[in-house]
Amino acid sequence: MTSLPDLSDQHSKQIQIGKLPLQSFGSRHSISGEIYTVSCSDDNSVVKEILSRKGKNKVLVIDASGVSHASMIGGQIAESAVKNNWAGIVVNGYVRDFEELINLPIGIFAKGVVAQKTNKKNHGFEDVLISFGGVVMISGKWIYIDQNGWLIADNNLEF
Repeated sequence: MTSLPDLSDQHSKQIQIGKLPLQSFGSRHSISGEIYTVSCSDDNSVVKEILSRKGKNKVLVIDASGVSHASMIGGQIAESAVKNNWAGIVVNGYVRDFEELINLPIGIFAKGVVAQKTNKKNHGFEDVLISFGGVVMISGKWIYIDQNGWLIADNNLEF
């Protein structure tokens, strides 16, 4: 993938720039792909189930409502995402098991790290409209993210 600033310059009229700073936690520090959305806070049951399915090189974008007391992604769930061919995971929230995540061949971006796991009550909604960082997203749009930031486009962008 070309750098995000170059992509932003080339396609400025076709993109939305994410305004929420996210950190890289997987071993891949830049990813792009078609989005699949999920909305859940304080419960990653739906996330775990989605990432156990074939990802078809998509990026799961999780709106955890910025919950800071519990993590949406840990080592076991991230390993499942790798096994099932997901290109990456982007979280408006937190992750855990940092020492495991950094060694996995996947892009994982989130607000930070917290040790506590979520409640498991099977709450959450997949394939829905979500919004965070000043950007509106729905499954089928495309995300481009690296250590410079992130952006959303309606289609796969040509470099």
